[in-house]
Amino acid sequence: MHSIARTGFDSSGGSGLYDRARPAYPFEAISSILKAATSSTGSPLRIVELGAGTGICTRMLLSASSSPLHDGSPPPGLTYLRAIEPSTGMRSYFQRSIADEETGLAGAMKVKGLLSPNAEVTVEDGGFENFDAGTDNDAVVIAQAFHWCSDFEAAIGQAAKALRSGGILALLWNLEDRETAPWVARLRDLYERYEDGAPQYRHGKWKVLYETDSFKSHFKPETPLHISRRLPTNLESVKERVFSKSYISTLKEEQRQSLGREIDDLFRKATDRELGRVWIDQSKGVWEYVSSAKVVGGDPAPFQC
Repeated sequence: MHSIARTGFDSSGGSGLYDRARPAYPFEAISSILKAATSSTGSPLRIVELGAGTGICTRMLLSASSSPLHDGSPPPGLTYLRAIEPSTGMRSYFQRSIADEETGLAGAMKVKGLLSPNAEVTVEDGGFENFDAGTDNDAVVIAQAFHWCSDFEAAIGQAAKALRSGGILALLWNLEDRETAPWVARLRDLYERYEDGAPQYRHGKWKVLYETDSFKSHFKPETPLHISRRLPTNLESVKERVFSKSYISTLKEEQRQSLGREIDDLFRKATDRELGRVWIDQSKGVWEYVSSAKVVGGDPAPFQC
């Protein structure tokens, strides 16, 4: 696991900041993944989620598995969801908020009859290249995480090994797009200068996966799915999203305070026109945040089916 990710996410993940600050994913994106993963027999799903973090995507996978899908298909159901997460802080948060039968979401859904009493939701230590989740899964899902991979060849090979014939690999990101509003671009200018070489989606290094022998042997790329949403945000939420980033969590306290003041100044001194800010409720300080989601999929190549 990258040192910046381990240090930063142990902090923001364990404290609950990451879970509180990051947006959920569009239902259509999650539903599309489950639809593609459902076998011809209609058996309840067996899902592996790598880099599961605090469980933001997991909650939606659990919810969507018990709901009609976006195209009207019946709920696919769930046999198990096996989450793999290398960060101690994030894994701890996941365990108590989702996996724990007494305090977590999985237990609450079982009580309400939304999950089968026999459904399993677990979280274990592991990484993209070194996890053991069986060999007969319907889907390997990786949300907001695959840009941290250090060995794409090994990771894709391991994912292929974990899937049944006809199973799918789905990569998912929520993106802060500079083009949606000037304030997003100016905000990113403030915090991206602290990246210090930390792997990020926008650098595109994750696209190496398409060139690996493992991908060429087991998968074929699918057309990415792009979904944009207009979400409510405010100054506190904007700052929390910034401070939940791994490389910001590792800064010295005086650096984080300085960055916080710069963000305050940006929204205090610039006009709405300069920011491109569209108010939802100005009296409450709530404005529009355009969040873009991207799903990258890979179906098994025909000769592997």
